[in-house]
Amino acid sequence: MVKKSIIAVILVAILIVASVYVVYTQYYTSLDSPSSPRSNSPAGNPASSANNPPDSSNPSDATASSASSSSSSSSDESLSSKISSLIDGAGFVVEVPYSVKRIVVLDGNLAELLCFMGLKDSIVGRTNAQCPSQLLNVASVGEAAYALSVEAILELKPDIIIADSLLTYDMDGSYTKLKATSIPIYISQPPVSPQNPLHMTADELYNAPTGIDIVCSVMADLATVVGNKERVAEYITWAQSYNTLVKDRIATLPREKQTMAFVEWYSSPYHTTNDLKLYQAGGINIAENSTLASLTLSPETVVEQNPSVIIELISSPTHNVDDFIAARNDILSRQTLKDVDAVKNGRVYVCDFLALNGMRSIVGYLYYAKWVQPELFSDIDPVAVNAHLNQQYLGTPVTDTYCYPR
Repeated sequence: MVKKSIIAVILVAILIVASVYVVYTQYYTSLDSPSSPRSNSPAGNPASSANNPPDSSNPSDATASSASSSSSSSSDESLSSKISSLIDGAGFVVEVPYSVKRIVVLDGNLAELLCFMGLKDSIVGRTNAQCPSQLLNVASVGEAAYALSVEAILELKPDIIIADSLLTYDMDGSYTKLKATSIPIYISQPPVSPQNPLHMTADELYNAPTGIDIVCSVMADLATVVGNKERVAEYITWAQSYNTLVKDRIATLPREKQTMAFVEWYSSPYHTTNDLKLYQAGGINIAENSTLASLTLSPETVVEQNPSVIIELISSPTHNVDDFIAARNDILSRQTLKDVDAVKNGRVYVCDFLALNGMRSIVGYLYYAKWVQPELFSDIDPVAVNAHLNQQYLGTPVTDTYCYPR
């Protein structure tokens, strides 16, 4: 009786195993059939299976082969024309092709940034103003974003045009003409507008983008398209450490401890700008009540406001310290300003425009903070920061001058 029970159990087990095997075989066989959704062969065409390559003598096989080839070609073409949608600094949506091989850049700081990102060989056009030395052999498309040759730009057939907000002012009509083409235009930052912190909360002022924030945002955006993300991330981490340091110290500074300052364009006496740079460094702009972002003050107004600090903005193509000394002496020797506190106390400083934008904006920002709030930033050495920037990221001479006195 026991033997019969054991035999019955064995028979049942054998039947179960056999059933499972049949189901298993039928299922995986169906997966390889032409009608199966998971099959790699075209539906209804068994001749196209892996075991039966197309026969060129058979019209139906040739058609299938052609269709497969066409599909592959279409896929490759689709991949090469793939685009990425970015929102640029001016708030515009820009459709950027993933394969960016030809770039026209209309700003020296942005050109330097692109070289850092490994795109030097992709730059086919640039402007003359503030052009990095490594791009002097690249074709020029004009003096600057306000004086361009649209024809020269179009002849270069760029995949993208990268510019700062100066282009959007459309001084020579170039922006309007370029927008009428199909070339993507990436603007690094919004047009300058007058900003009076008296109408901003402490949080709004703290969160307002600095030059460092702008350049880091541009680099992060472009890195998603052109790559080199690790190198970009390294720079961003380093630059933002100083950016946060300055912001945090200024955040709790009461207005009565902020320093009244005047910023002048060297090429245009008493011409100034009205933006947030001074406030982000712990100062007060003597032109803060103007509704204009850029304006010319009367000498009498400057004397009346009696700034404690004067910052002269210059462009020094050779970054020679003599250019900075000459600009500073010009201010110190003006009889009109002899009774102004900044002149009497020797708090007159000179800053190259290049130190306020692009990757070097960290240098200008720290110098502004040091000049306007020397006690608050006594532990910061902008000279050392600039040297590190040159050696680690830009590969430019450490002896170049961008701000003075250093």
